[in-house]
Amino acid sequence: MIFDSVEEDDGLIFITFKDGSRCNEELILPLNETNWTNQLMAEVDSPENIWKFDVKFVGRQEEIYAENADGETVLVQPFVEGRKKITPIPPRKTKSNFGLINNHINNNVVLPEYNNVENKKNEEKKLKETDPVYILMDQSKKNPTDVEMNINILLPPKSLYNIAKESFENGNNKVIDYIIDNLDISLIKESLKDALLKSYEQPVEEIIHGYIK
Repeated sequence: MIFDSVEEDDGLIFITFKDGSRCNEELILPLNETNWTNQLMAEVDSPENIWKFDVKFVGRQEEIYAENADGETVLVQPFVEGRKKITPIPPRKTKSNFGLINNHINNNVVLPEYNNVENKKNEEKKLKETDPVYILMDQSKKNPTDVEMNINILLPPKSLYNIAKESFENGNNKVIDYIIDNLDISLIKESLKDALLKSYEQPVEEIIHGYIK
């Protein structure tokens, strides 16, 4: 993935890529770092200098056939896949092309576009606080209600999920955490908005003598 820009969304910082995807900054291992915790991506300076992985199988045994007393070829050792062991090999150290961006993030320096976003949010909040509809809803009694909704999100292929699950400790949960951390909050809110509109606009149905009127 090729870096495109840095953006802020609902208090989180995301790194966006040229293909339109994005990743929470906390899940990207910085350049020249080799000790990761819950990161699922790593920053590199070029496609020619990337992380590599040495894959070995511990306890793997191939099938072995031998002739028995009757001269028949029989299986004496079934195939044992063994446990996959992956050793990460980091790229050679180099100067970061993203140093300025990382400095902004690590030193908590807010970029100008972040200021604009925050100011816009504050203005919208003040307008809503004085809106009669919002005041009415804020003072109303709320009831716990189940709302059905559908949401379309981008998911990594199941094959990658299986690789992470089999090859890394707690890998399956980390994949799910990655998906949750990178969910577009605006997309969820929009889907919920559609679901709520359908719920409130749905006509009340009265059942009379077994018929829906």
